[in-house]
Amino acid sequence: MPVITSTPRVIIREFLPEEEELLIGLLTDQRINADLPKRTVDQMREVFRETIADYLQGIKLTRWAIVDALNGDFIGLALLKYVADEPHKAELGYVLHLAHHGKGIATELSKALVVYGFEKAGLAEIFAVTTHRNTPSQNVLLKAGLVQGEHVFRHDQELSFFKLTREEYYKS
Repeated sequence: MPVITSTPRVIIREFLPEEEELLIGLLTDQRINADLPKRTVDQMREVFRETIADYLQGIKLTRWAIVDALNGDFIGLALLKYVADEPHKAELGYVLHLAHHGKGIATELSKALVVYGFEKAGLAEIFAVTTHRNTPSQNVLLKAGLVQGEHVFRHDQELSFFKLTREEYYKS
């Protein structure tokens, strides 16, 4: 399984086909999915299959598993996904199991994804969105170097928008 990037505590790698149920379990956990796009389990399965297909097609930016670097336990989902028709832009995102909230892991992996996006994938811009009430994720994005911008609308919902350009990244 190809590793995308890693930090001292986490490894971000491709999902294995047999990890579908791990992802479904994460995304259906009512304690953590309030700020995620609403999808049925069948839609979640389709997203997982599309992710595996991305790997097979050689698509470099997509969704990946986050695992504990020490014991290999599944921690969550990482996302650095191309924007349709804008191959030099990608959206950053993550979902962590509740047991891993508040430990700095989200900041650590977000910083690693920013480095990967600019230094390995050659992106011109990385952006992220959150619900307005998701201040913990907003703080993570700010710590990772993204800057808050104007709100955006997605799926009929107003969201907080954050971005970092290649130029801003290399200046900091």
